[in-house]
Amino acid sequence: MLGLIGISFKSAAISIREQYAFSSEEIEKFSRILQNNVNHKGVVVISTCNRTEIYFHSRKRHEKDAFDLILGALTTLKNYSDEHRPSFYFKSGKEVAEHLFKVTAGIDSLVIGEDQIIGQVKSAYTTAQEINSCDTILSRLFTKAFEAGKKVRSTTTINQGSASVSSAAVDLCLKNFPNLSKHTVFVIGAGQTGQLVLTSLGKRQIKSLYVANRTVEKAESLADKYNGIGIGLDEIEEYLPKSDVVIVATDSQNYLLNKAMMAKVKSLRKNADNQLFIDLSVPRNIDPAIASIEGVNLYAVDDLTQIVNSTTQKRTEAVDDAMKIIDEVSEDFMEWLVVRGLSPIFAKIKTNFQQIHQSEIEGFVKVNGITDHAKVEEYGRHISDKYARLFIRNLRSMAKNGESKDSIEAINELFEL
Repeated sequence: MLGLIGISFKSAAISIREQYAFSSEEIEKFSRILQNNVNHKGVVVISTCNRTEIYFHSRKRHEKDAFDLILGALTTLKNYSDEHRPSFYFKSGKEVAEHLFKVTAGIDSLVIGEDQIIGQVKSAYTTAQEINSCDTILSRLFTKAFEAGKKVRSTTTINQGSASVSSAAVDLCLKNFPNLSKHTVFVIGAGQTGQLVLTSLGKRQIKSLYVANRTVEKAESLADKYNGIGIGLDEIEEYLPKSDVVIVATDSQNYLLNKAMMAKVKSLRKNADNQLFIDLSVPRNIDPAIASIEGVNLYAVDDLTQIVNSTTQKRTEAVDDAMKIIDEVSEDFMEWLVVRGLSPIFAKIKTNFQQIHQSEIEGFVKVNGITDHAKVEEYGRHISDKYARLFIRNLRSMAKNGESKDSIEAINELFEL
């Protein structure tokens, strides 16, 4: 069974989502847990600030059994609790393909049509390939997803204008500090999200820029592009008092900024302006308690919703066109999936007709005393092959029209397969 278990900004608050966010190391551990079960065939995990989605292929045919297998591994790794089940969505078959294609096309994003998600999906797929957790079915699924995403973006206006969580964060900076040329911005995290923030900031004039990262060389390299200063995470406290805007986007599983640290920063600040903190990380990297400190304005991922709504309307108009493309690619994928699943049946039909032909020819030749029966055998083989092709063609056609289950059962009974 092809299945999906997911949780996103649409189904759960960040306080729940962050409990199920995966680091790269955890994705590999999760895959190893599943690989120990003979019924597991493949898995790809997408984990971003807005969603955690587990795409899987299982030998289990019944949905409950297949979902329980994944939830068991999720319990082992993330202490999954049934009380959170309402926050998750469960999909199988064609619904899985349609959902992934919508995600990759940006239709299911916080900001409709945003481009960051397609890079995140590609990263998840690459990780699955590197740890050998992606089987043939999932590989085909994700290849078609990239095809759908590319086609939607190139033939519709769904990504018209610049809008993403990262650009929304910069818009929030401008809302709080209309003249950024007089203010200092501190970006903590040089991953994909951090780089997108820097790209958006690069279009603005700012007074000073600091970039912090676990790998100092990467921070310095990025900072150089924007005439900033790159530092290590161990130097954060030194630069916080100098910063008016702090944007955090790392994969740390713990708070990088806590209330005690921020109280100290507040006492050291010479500038009387309020400080703006934007946490784009899931799990959160900034302790929500700092919001209680006077002069501190804190926003998390979910708070950006209001900011991006203004760009949503124009992009929503392109969703209908995008869905036509997604429906087309979904049908193509499901056709491939069904036909691939019918291959053993096709082989059995051919074998069955060949056996019937051989048995009947032998009886016919013997009863009629035919000595030179080469032509008879040739004609019989021609007839059996013709009818085998006819049955296979019709079965394939019925499968494409969603009639595969009944068709397979009827063929099995008819030919005692």
